Amino acid sequence: MNGVSIIGARGRIGDKEILVDYFRGVDGDGIALDSDEVKGLEHLQSAVMHAQRAFERGENVSARMLMETLLYASGERQISLAIARMGVKNGSHEVVLILEGMEPDRVLNELGLRRDDSVISVVSVDEKKAALERVALVDIIKR
Repeated sequence: MNGVSIIGARGRIGDKEILVDYFRGVDGDGIALDSDEVKGLEHLQSAVMHAQRAFERGENVSARMLMETLLYASGERQISLAIARMGVKNGSHEVVLILEGMEPDRVLNELGLRRDDSVISVVSVDEKKAALERVALVDIIKR
């Protein structure tokens, strides 16, 4: 997971488009996820590793590695469905950020968020297993 950070954060997300605009306007890349949809740190680490492998093999369907990560994390093949399932919602107070080539403290400061990795919930073994299976299934449905 070279150059990729996964962090939990708290703070009010009034309009999710502010996050989208922020990540479009900076060096590096980032995505914001609904913390309720994240099934533990391993869920996202697995999604990042699958996305990186897809890029290495030329099997990616997205132009951006973190958008490919979102596909894997959500278990979806289409970006619009992945965003609907895993994307941060307006009015959220807990968010998980995946950052590539960006300094987490700077991002948090500029977005007015505070780091709190506890929003990356600890889930049951069954929930974690289901999430990891969903990540792996994307390789099959992409074909």
